[in-house]
Amino acid sequence: MKSPWEWDEDDIQDLIRNQVQESLILDYKRCDALARTDAKKREVGKDVSAFANSAGGTIVYGVVENGHIPTEVDVGYHPMEISKEWLEHVINSHIQRRINGVRINPVQLTGSAPGKVLYVVWIPQSMRAPHMAADNRFYKRFNFESVPMEEYEVRDVASRHQAPDLQLKLQWQTPVGRDVPILEVRALISNEAPEVATHAVVNIYVDSRIVLISSAGLGGTVNHVLSRGNDKVPVYVLSMNWSLMRMPIWQGESFSLAEEPLVFGMPPSPGEYVFGWRISAPRMSPKQRFYTIRLDASSLQFVEHAV
Repeated sequence: MKSPWEWDEDDIQDLIRNQVQESLILDYKRCDALARTDAKKREVGKDVSAFANSAGGTIVYGVVENGHIPTEVDVGYHPMEISKEWLEHVINSHIQRRINGVRINPVQLTGSAPGKVLYVVWIPQSMRAPHMAADNRFYKRFNFESVPMEEYEVRDVASRHQAPDLQLKLQWQTPVGRDVPILEVRALISNEAPEVATHAVVNIYVDSRIVLISSAGLGGTVNHVLSRGNDKVPVYVLSMNWSLMRMPIWQGESFSLAEEPLVFGMPPSPGEYVFGWRISAPRMSPKQRFYTIRLDASSLQFVEHAV
């Protein structure tokens, strides 16, 4: 699973081929969104600050979308005209206070527009929020857009540093020498904030076509239906309540959800299957991530999708 700051042109084309829709944590912009005008610079500051004030996410500058679905790579940027350094300066000079951890990835368009690039900007959810745009307003992500925050939302975000910031990282492997493809998944929970987490609820979503072999002590399965664009995907849900019976989760430490991995039997035929997670804790906005498991005759891949 590659992070946005590691994406290359093939990853961008995958987003287009798979029609990965815009969401709370993903936005596509045509090339004209970056220009050396004051209005365009202010718009960049508004959009980047909205992601930082919300759940974080990724802006792809240089992709055409229609109805929030990516359709093609745009004409691209000449890196001498719109450079990574210029974009970084625009972001830093149009947002107060500065957002820590923003990553800008210039993606070389070697196949579609040699010599040109597009820019993938990854913005973390900020623990120093709220961040103000150049028009002296505070923005958030809502329904694919950056919209002004209400006064109570600004106050809520300002207290974010008083909440834990829990993350879930998946480690997976496919043991060889079996007649049926087997997927083993370990889930590690960590905390990126100084505030200690003593309670959390973790849900693991698994495509109903995938057979559960071992739940590793997580709660029994509950049937559920996920909405993925226009599709309804049947899944089952495994749950864990991280409580005082376990170690508190403090900043910089990772803990395994279970001593043994979750074990799944994959379907015998190639295809694409849904896998995901959601985590919530007191005072923390819930987080979730979803993936497509691509299975073919020779390999199995996790591909992250924004939701």
